[in-house]
Amino acid sequence: MKIFGIAVCGMALALGAPVLVFGQAPARGQLRAGAAKVDITPRPDQLAMATDSIRDRLFVRAIVVDDGRTCAALVNIDGGARDAVVNPAIAKSSASTGCPGQNYIISGTHSHSASTGGLGGAGFPNTDTIIAAIVSAVDTAKSRLAPARVGYGTAQVDLNVNRDLYNSRQEWRQGPNPQGSSDKTLAVVEFVGDDDVPIGVYTNYAMHPINFYMSGVISADFPGEAARYIEELFDNKTVAVFSQGASGDQNPRLGYTQSFNVRANQLDQRQTVAPPQPRPEERSSRGFNPAAAGASRQAVPPEKMDAYKKAIARTGEYVVMLGQMLATTAVRVMREDITPVDTALIWAGQEGFSCPGRVRLDADNPSRENVFPGYKDGPDVNIKVGLLRIGDINFVTVNGEIYSQIGIKLKNQAPANKTVVVTLANGAANSGYIYSDDAYSHLTFQVIGSRLKPGCAEGKIINTALGLMHKSGE
Repeated sequence: MKIFGIAVCGMALALGAPVLVFGQAPARGQLRAGAAKVDITPRPDQLAMATDSIRDRLFVRAIVVDDGRTCAALVNIDGGARDAVVNPAIAKSSASTGCPGQNYIISGTHSHSASTGGLGGAGFPNTDTIIAAIVSAVDTAKSRLAPARVGYGTAQVDLNVNRDLYNSRQEWRQGPNPQGSSDKTLAVVEFVGDDDVPIGVYTNYAMHPINFYMSGVISADFPGEAARYIEELFDNKTVAVFSQGASGDQNPRLGYTQSFNVRANQLDQRQTVAPPQPRPEERSSRGFNPAAAGASRQAVPPEKMDAYKKAIARTGEYVVMLGQMLATTAVRVMREDITPVDTALIWAGQEGFSCPGRVRLDADNPSRENVFPGYKDGPDVNIKVGLLRIGDINFVTVNGEIYSQIGIKLKNQAPANKTVVVTLANGAANSGYIYSDDAYSHLTFQVIGSRLKPGCAEGKIINTALGLMHKSGE
């Protein structure tokens, strides 16, 4: 594994040693920050098929913050952050750095192309590689602690779209629904050094990185493009972390069009202005089955290779655009809208709760969407909500994919206006998607596949987060 990060001027810091300024320890609340990233890209010989490829590098990125009293770690993985990774990584890293376990946020970009085994499948990078990378990145970031200022800002970026669509054929499908709820907020938290160069940049936006899904391409998708743009802009003296907002029902706006969808284009490059025909899997009432599609995926035949490469290139152009739009907007916010401060206290807490669960009656042969499968009572669903507060900035974490309405309501009810909702963080609830109360009637794959009974998760997530915010101010 190759370690990247920020060079610290002056004497190198020993891991965990206090930083002395004119013989005195940092004042309580005086911020220091450090950042690093570790490459976790699989090797070419680990690819699943001969025609698969590595488009860009995958990383674990970490920002460590210290207030002179305690420390916290903001960690991001290109891919997922499930319990099997998060729990041992926090235990090992906390023991090494001394940062309390509850002060960690480990989240995934949720790139659907960040594993050779596909989304959720066994592949590379494997669990051991990711755990080791998290520990290494946080250790290195902590060793680079330097005086810092922190600031928060937001902008509205219209790149995402609600994907719960009741279409013209009176079917519930996954498709762009501009009338559906969608939070367009890009949140930016910067940690700036004495030289006015960012040590770390933490961004948050709600949009699924699905552009290379099941295409045979290994890629960090648009989160990787956004991070790379920011890092290169500042001569790789900064580390840029991307986290998912309330993206359970949010996709890239053009993610389904014939112009940008790899699956739609790799076998048919004909372009017309006629209304597009539904893909074969959408003509069935049962809908698309990703497990079956993944299991049946084969190498691209030679006669289709030119069309496949053309589709990959076109999709890549769209991914670059998405990443650069987010990155350039984040930099504008940093330069024009944020006034960072050099003192901030760290507070963290976590609480779990349960909601009634359900089991589908068609579990042996599940439909994808546009059906009501029927349910029976199932085991309770356990959800974890956390709060990491740095000064007046509140990072709310949920270990699941929540719908946009939940995130919007949480931010609207929060007593603090600087609230960042980080999903897919610190493990994975046994829920599937966490749909909002008003989406219960949607027969989309997210809703019918969820293990949650309606009427519980939304209210408990919001109330738990608000309770933690009030507790942090006591």
